[in-house]
Amino acid sequence: MNAPYIHGHRRTFSASAAVDTQNRVLTEIRDQDGATWADMGRVLGKSDDRAAAYANTASPIDLPTFLAGCREWGGRFADPLLALVGGRWAEAGSICTNDHPASITLATLLPAIIAAEIDGETTVAEVAPQEALIRRVHAITGMWLEMIAAEKGRAA
Repeated sequence: MNAPYIHGHRRTFSASAAVDTQNRVLTEIRDQDGATWADMGRVLGKSDDRAAAYANTASPIDLPTFLAGCREWGGRFADPLLALVGGRWAEAGSICTNDHPASITLATLLPAIIAAEIDGETTVAEVAPQEALIRRVHAITGMWLEMIAAEKGRAA
């Protein structure tokens, strides 16, 4: 059967590696926060002995428990686990720029804009060759402004 969406190139991981990572992450968070297993259990929606078992046994957490941990600890909890499959945590509304960081786009555009403005006059002929970069920078800065406005709206 040739179904690339089923048999595609995927990063493989073992269940034991996932559980070992889960154990390590929960123990580290507990230690760093000075929390008890009862505290951990409250966050995860489990009893203290169940929370301790998730950090000390071969018992994998279920999806609702994973999501509760993500809600409370974000990438601190999720990143080591998601890294097993090539993923990472991003807050809702974040802009992920790993494919082409915004800073690189801005840095690439900057020399051309400096050259265009150096004589005190900017012409279409000077900036037109940079149209694609200018549009990308415009889109990026627009998203940043939207993020800022949304955060200000939440704070109000």
